[in-house]
Amino acid sequence: MSINSLDHYNIETVRLDETVEFYTEVLGLSKGYRPTSIPIPGAWMYASGHACIHINEVDEEIPGPTGPINHVAFETANAPGDYDAMKATLAERGLQYEEADSRPMIPLRQIFVHDPNGIRLELNYRDAPLAAETESSA
Repeated sequence: MSINSLDHYNIETVRLDETVEFYTEVLGLSKGYRPTSIPIPGAWMYASGHACIHINEVDEEIPGPTGPINHVAFETANAPGDYDAMKATLAERGLQYEEADSRPMIPLRQIFVHDPNGIRLELNYRDAPLAAETESSA
């Protein structure tokens, strides 16, 4: 498995409006689409059409080793077998992990694991677009 890029990071905050204003007014990002299936208030901030910062509103300040950073997400290359190979690697090392499968609504499977510093990592494995989707977008 190889990592293609940093996909996004996720912030949990009691200051949603102030945080959105900072990222729009100071950094020039734009607030954009956020799935309605997410059960808590928040916002997604976009740079060049990519949702690079996900913000969740919480009721109280977040203590702990990573503070308001909930997780950091990586986009994987996702060659055939990569998802299962990562699960095997984590199991071999005795590392706890969680899985999420959003298919078919979103063609995405995820593995969540913590690094040695307690930072939660999200590994995104996206399905390849269906042939009909590829042809219709051409």
